[in-house]
Amino acid sequence: MLMPRNGEAAARSSVSFGAFLRKLVVVQLLMVLLAAGLSVLPGFTFWSSLIHASAIGFSIHFLSWLFCVMRGSPQMNWKVSVIAIPLGTAIGVMIGSMAEGDNPLQVFVSHPNQLLFTLTIAVVFGTGISYYFYSRGVIAESRAAMREEALARASYERRLVEANLQLLQAQIEPHFLFNTLSNILSLIRDEPAKAERMLEDLTRYLRASLQRTRSREVTLDDELTLLRAYLGIQQIRMGARLRFSIDVGTDLGGVSVPPLVIQPLAENAIRHGLEPLVEGGELQVRVRRREDQLEIEISDSGPGMMATAVPGVGLANVRARLRALYQDSASLTLHPNQPRGLTAKVVIPVMERGKVEPGEEA
Repeated sequence: MLMPRNGEAAARSSVSFGAFLRKLVVVQLLMVLLAAGLSVLPGFTFWSSLIHASAIGFSIHFLSWLFCVMRGSPQMNWKVSVIAIPLGTAIGVMIGSMAEGDNPLQVFVSHPNQLLFTLTIAVVFGTGISYYFYSRGVIAESRAAMREEALARASYERRLVEANLQLLQAQIEPHFLFNTLSNILSLIRDEPAKAERMLEDLTRYLRASLQRTRSREVTLDDELTLLRAYLGIQQIRMGARLRFSIDVGTDLGGVSVPPLVIQPLAENAIRHGLEPLVEGGELQVRVRRREDQLEIEISDSGPGMMATAVPGVGLANVRARLRALYQDSASLTLHPNQPRGLTAKVVIPVMERGKVEPGEEA
């Protein structure tokens, strides 16, 4: 079975010589502690115990690493352990004896009990250390697999939200188009100037909408062009009942923003906030940059949240879109205005044009 990309990287890192050296440091520290513990027992000294413990620890660790390299796997299985631990212990005892100037065979004969004790301690500690590194390897692979799965899930959720929003847009735009054309037809005879202006705004709206569907990236200027055309149509339809203003900070026109975020909030403000009022009201759009975040506020002077219906699919779709694109790096919050009205505030990371959106595959 093929491992995920992150798992393959973890495997290569685990069997590399650099990983061998890093683990060797841990092994040596544990051997120092073992030597210190043995030095309190009769017949053992610290330096002699350290020499033997270091030789045994190095031998077991080297054989384990060598077998893993030969297998091409970072994990020690039971076969590697069964071979590496006793063989490394025997080799380490011989190396330690020779380091102290003793004949290994003579040591086996003259001190059999001490040798048996050393072998037992070495096997126990070798097994424990091997299991420690094995557990860490399993945890590292599990975390890598979880990260890979989380990225795949986020990408899937983003594509699902994109598909749902495209479907929603395909359902909304014909309804909006037919209503606008009906308004134009009703204005042609009595108010031809207004009909002409509405047709011009509709043309700008359709052109901007078509360009947006053909592009993977949308700038703030693109979104505001679409928004101005939409608000122009609504202003002709509502007359003096709708007033709007758009205030954008300097040098923000080229910043990338997610499509279908600003306009749905403006539609929501008009439909639920301003249009139900006999006197209408004012819509304000304000965009500012604060360090590495872009703040977009859509405010209305309508009755406010308490007097309107429960937030519908428009707000839910915007939240789902932000979550799919930016995970926890973006937010949509609603705040009451004084003396009345509502402000929808969107905060997203600043993305310069040409960069891949968070959660999107390069």
